[in-house]
Amino acid sequence: MSVLAVQLERPGAGMMELSAGALASYAEALARAWGVLGVGGDDRVAIYDYGSSPAAYLASQAFAPYLERGAAERTLATALCVDGLPDNVKRFTHVLRHFQPHFVFVRADLVPLLVAGPTAVPVEQRAARLVVSADGDAPAPGERASWERAWQGGLSLLARCDAAAFVAAECPRCRLLRVPEELYEAQIAPASRPGSSDGDERGTLTVRPRFLDLGALPTELSVSPPAPGGRCSHQGFALV
Repeated sequence: MSVLAVQLERPGAGMMELSAGALASYAEALARAWGVLGVGGDDRVAIYDYGSSPAAYLASQAFAPYLERGAAERTLATALCVDGLPDNVKRFTHVLRHFQPHFVFVRADLVPLLVAGPTAVPVEQRAARLVVSADGDAPAPGERASWERAWQGGLSLLARCDAAAFVAAECPRCRLLRVPEELYEAQIAPASRPGSSDGDERGTLTVRPRFLDLGALPTELSVSPPAPGGRCSHQGFALV
């Protein structure tokens, strides 16, 4: 029996219905992602995203009904959320100044407001690690590089595919996307683009949640197997 129905962001994607067990497992996936990023006890986490985003509603039991333990409760961190409206950018800047978070989770389309122009966050308030998320895809490499240069605390990606109830983080050290095998089946769908050579292992990440009765769904994340001799010993996917 479903206890929570969430509107998916993609046009025409409809709703996702979650049972109490599926909601708990989904929150565990976000908590695992927080752990990969380094979130732990006594850390403060600020979120600038819509309430329908799993980056927000899975963050704490305070944000979603029937969620007994969100990522904050599982990691012993403290979470604060600001609704992801562009008009709230000044409010979020106040949060950064007074809450002084160690990590800030921001939806990708809002990041430009924080790093440039009249709404840009003052440089001295850019000390937290910036974690960027979007449903299904990732910022273009050049765009990401520009954000990283502007943000003093460093930048990581929180990969999402909301229709597949998928969320995973890239390791800040080696930048491999770490997918918890207990929660998801993940594989690379071979690239089908013109001019791709034989042996080119790049492709699209396809995922299936083990805690929901869903088939495998493709994301828009381009990935490849990690190169041997990397900086970390864990398994993951290299974002390309």
